[in-house]
Amino acid sequence: MCDASVRLSVIASLELIEDCVTELMRSLGIDGVTVMERYGAMWVFSKNTVRFHRRAEWLEKLNIRCYVSKHTALRIFIDTEICSETGERLVSSRIELCALDLTEQSIRTPQSVGFSPEMEHPEPMEELSFSRFGKPELEPAESVKVRSTNIDYCAHTNNIEYVRFILNSYSAGRLASDEFAAIEMHYLGQTHEGDVLQLESLLTGSRDLFRITKDGKEAAACLIEWRPAKD
Repeated sequence: MCDASVRLSVIASLELIEDCVTELMRSLGIDGVTVMERYGAMWVFSKNTVRFHRRAEWLEKLNIRCYVSKHTALRIFIDTEICSETGERLVSSRIELCALDLTEQSIRTPQSVGFSPEMEHPEPMEELSFSRFGKPELEPAESVKVRSTNIDYCAHTNNIEYVRFILNSYSAGRLASDEFAAIEMHYLGQTHEGDVLQLESLLTGSRDLFRITKDGKEAAACLIEWRPAKD
């Protein structure tokens, strides 16, 4: 999916990453559907950091690599890189996932839902790390109602939809004139169809911080870094 600049859009980049993560987990036998049916759990994204080095041009062919880069007692980390045919890195991402028990709503160990350490790849992308957002005071921006098309197979708001809510708070002119350097999302709570979410923001021009709340409780937070568009 292209944006107004006829390049791969930010949302399309995130969808490519999510699709590749899904395919990787299917190949390992730990995809969301299998984990739900066999282990009574679901995978949830807890964090995602994405670096945009260059956005792909119209008709440009891409190569994508995706692998488990690390695991801890309660989480796994999946790295994805989107490259040009010549090997130039265009987009890089690290996603932190945890398994949530469907009955108890408690975090499960990765091993309890089919993960094994042998699935880990030994080459994490070192430049990818997660930030601490802190709790600065933000300004109310707008409210958003979660609709039926925002929901995924687990019946909660899909992680990419939160990014879409945030990007829609910018003008088309801003999205066309400036370049994304990075987006980092922290997912802090579940929301569902019909929920009304409050979007708050702190806009500095180069680093913009967002918070999404439901009934006063934080559901997601986001940091967007910009670089000036090239002439």
